[in-house]
Amino acid sequence: MGDYFTDLAEHLSSGETVLGPLDLGRVLINLALVLLLSQVLTWHYLRYSIVLSNKRKFARNLIFMACTTMLVISVVKTSIALSLGLVGALSIIRFRTPIKEPEELSYLFLSVAIGIGLGADQIASTTVMVLVILAYLALQSKSAAKALGARTLMHINVDLEATGQSGLTPEGALDLVLGEARKDSRRVDLRRVDSHDTVFDANLILDLADASKIGPMISRVRSTLPTASITIVESSSLD
Repeated sequence: MGDYFTDLAEHLSSGETVLGPLDLGRVLINLALVLLLSQVLTWHYLRYSIVLSNKRKFARNLIFMACTTMLVISVVKTSIALSLGLVGALSIIRFRTPIKEPEELSYLFLSVAIGIGLGADQIASTTVMVLVILAYLALQSKSAAKALGARTLMHINVDLEATGQSGLTPEGALDLVLGEARKDSRRVDLRRVDSHDTVFDANLILDLADASKIGPMISRVRSTLPTASITIVESSSLD
């Protein structure tokens, strides 16, 4: 580290800020590898990610971010002045897009790592490490899927007055829904509840022990809330 700063000071004092022009052939090779690796990353995200957002819309950013990062690194590594200026530029740039899922942030970091590694001409090490990481995550995802069973989103909408049960409150309706959902689920994650006048609306994430339990669960909920509108969505299809 000390030698780096010594060389940096010598270059700055001598006025040699440009280290050399870009090798266009090498840049094109690196760009092709970035496109390939980021495409693999995109496929991995669509195939194994369990986020509940619009995955296809988000996945487009992974390739764009990897290529942009590689372009920045490829340019600034040719000039000490540009590399120092990059520090100031990054200090005023803010990434303000809200990331709701930590898993999405992890894929973004991996996309940036692809761009940095190949932009710095670390082709072999970057390719191997990215593929190893993705392979491990794929194996881990399969193991988690077997352990959790069928992961589903359940949406329930009901007009409490239309149920014919006098005195039924939103709290009572929520207790009924949670009670029926827990009978066949390893875990019930309540994501959202809305109550407006007599209309009750709820979103739940269920880790079902068996996908065949969905039908009986819907029947039980309908027996307690006969006018309810129930929607079931399997999580991996939310892309």
